[in-house]
Amino acid sequence: MKVLMLTLVLSLSACSSSTGQNFDTAKIQKIQTGKTTRGDLLSMFGPPDSDSAYADGQRVMMWKYSEARARDTTEGKTLTVQTRNGKVFSFTFSKS
Repeated sequence: MKVLMLTLVLSLSACSSSTGQNFDTAKIQKIQTGKTTRGDLLSMFGPPDSDSAYADGQRVMMWKYSEARARDTTEGKTLTVQTRNGKVFSFTFSKS
């Protein structure tokens, strides 16, 4: 019985994979335009998957996570935050 359970667990775990680091979507509601800083974002979500700085003081940071599961289903989420001079001025969150 234990061998059967172990085989089942191992076969199911092989049927899914993920990309990116999962992040807590509940923390998105804490982002405040004009107040939340880059440091705050790093504390809430950890290092972003991409971080692009521009000469005009703007920065675009993205956190992405996706998980492919058995039967060709994929779930993902992306948080994109734009900062200007170190403070959030725009952000979007999408889920698929």
